[in-house]
Amino acid sequence: MYKHWILSLLTAVMIAASTPAHAKQYEVGGCNPTLPQFPTIQLAVLSVPPGSTILVCPGTYFEQVMISQPLTLKGADVNNQDRPIIAASPNGLAINVTSITGTQVAAQVLVENVTPPGNVILTGITVDGSLAEVPLSCPPAALAGIFYASGTSGTIRDMTTRYQQLPSCGYGIWVENGAGPNQSITVENNSVHDASWVGILAQSNQTPPTLTATIKGNFVNGLVYNQTSDITVSGIRGTITGNVVTGGLVGITNAGTDASPVTISGNDVADISIGVGMSFGDGSTVTSNKESNVYTAFLFGGSGVSPGPTVAGNTTQNTTYVINYNCIPNVTVKSNTFNDSEFGFLEIPPANSGLGVNTIDNIDTVQTSSCP
Repeated sequence: MYKHWILSLLTAVMIAASTPAHAKQYEVGGCNPTLPQFPTIQLAVLSVPPGSTILVCPGTYFEQVMISQPLTLKGADVNNQDRPIIAASPNGLAINVTSITGTQVAAQVLVENVTPPGNVILTGITVDGSLAEVPLSCPPAALAGIFYASGTSGTIRDMTTRYQQLPSCGYGIWVENGAGPNQSITVENNSVHDASWVGILAQSNQTPPTLTATIKGNFVNGLVYNQTSDITVSGIRGTITGNVVTGGLVGITNAGTDASPVTISGNDVADISIGVGMSFGDGSTVTSNKESNVYTAFLFGGSGVSPGPTVAGNTTQNTTYVINYNCIPNVTVKSNTFNDSEFGFLEIPPANSGLGVNTIDNIDTVQTSSCP
């Protein structure tokens, strides 16, 4: 009998140990008085245990939020309202982080020095940079709506960033990783608009890259003037898939190195100057994207080493130029459908004619220039 009792007790202890405890919920804003309350978001993230969920009630919170422990920060839906807003303080924003590139950044929501290590999840909140003021000029300073600093991981989902304009050094979402352990960050289903420089930036300065970024299902709209890119990745590994990208100068840019190939697939890019710019990224793949009403659909740069990027299965319509090879060799362009363009292929290296492997319709001048 005693042995059976001991066995039952040990079994119960093992089951309890293997069952994860539910993260406790806390609240900011007072819309659910049954939960423990905090008057500000910053006080909440400083006070709750690691792994907690903080619900943010609808309303406007004039704060700069710095998160240094794993948790979930989530917008709450109450009384037919569902937009909590983190807004720039009328007293201005402080420079609170230095990027791996040396840029000083005023981040409205900063994730940095997370202890114990773990994921930080942001979901369902608007970060508004309207009228944000930063104590340093642009450059060297920059403004970011959301910034995940080196050494952090997590997910940014169903967020809105808007009006990060300083006046031309504004970033909606900025994630990065430098020396140290590899990190993974997912940026998905967000609405990012009216940033004055880059909508979504993911970067690493290490070889091989220490950051894997998944950028998927986002809507990114850039300013007609000033903005460099809607989505830029540099020196990372990862995927850019299923995004809708409009406005600005360049829709999607891979500015990495030969050691950082990425996959760019299934995106819709429209009403922009350059659809996809491959500044480096040898070995990357650009597949099944749709581009319309762009000046140049694809622009290449980089080292030209083999294997180069592969562009396959894409569709372009209503462009001025389909592809500017920029004299870069070892680019594979096949099985695409190019329709309705003034010019087809520009600055083609000898090894890339771009002809015979794609469907080409309604192009006034198919080939405009070649390289020595």
